[in-house]
Amino acid sequence: MEDVINDIYTVCICNEVTYKEVMDAIKEGACTVEEIMEKTSAGTGCGLCKSSKDDVAGERAIHLDEILEKAKLEGLCQEDS
Repeated sequence: MEDVINDIYTVCICNEVTYKEVMDAIKEGACTVEEIMEKTSAGTGCGLCKSSKDDVAGERAIHLDEILEKAKLEGLCQEDS
């Protein structure tokens, strides 16, 4: 399903938050799921987009924790020292 993910993909349906908005928040320093939620409001509705653990039916193609992990692998977030 990752091939459907692009800047305009809606990560959070409840609050209409796009992949680009999540990535922008990460680039601005939101490096935890909670910080992403605070900056974008993603995950504050039904919560399915927060984690695949929360989305047991697999309704979302990608989740906030997966986007964050990918961003960390790309060096966009630095682990706290």
